[in-house]
Amino acid sequence: MARILIIDDELRLRETICELLSYAGYDVLDAHDGIEGLEKVKQFIPDLILCDIMMPILDGYGFMEKHKISDYSDIPVIFLTARIELKDQKKGDALGIKAYLKKPFIFKELKSIIESELAKTSKSNR
Repeated sequence: MARILIIDDELRLRETICELLSYAGYDVLDAHDGIEGLEKVKQFIPDLILCDIMMPILDGYGFMEKHKISDYSDIPVIFLTARIELKDQKKGDALGIKAYLKKPFIFKELKSIIESELAKTSKSNR
């Protein structure tokens, strides 16, 4: 099954997403900020990354700036965010964000976006 890395500073949300995705059959790892996320990408080599935008130390945009020039830049990233304003979306799009999911969300929405992005990735790898 696909490997997913969750990067979010909200412990309870991160643990809930990990638990639900694990139950759905995904191999899941988590990180509490962008710096830890970059390290986990190297160690775990996920198929997909879910990343919060607003985090301490290194936020989602900072993570993406480093991720897009890394050896793992082909791994798609979905932003989880409390707000999706046009300026934020333009900034994320310029950094290569594949999709956005507005918090709060229901698991069905998250699972649907994950499945869609993983399907795109598997088609492009054929």
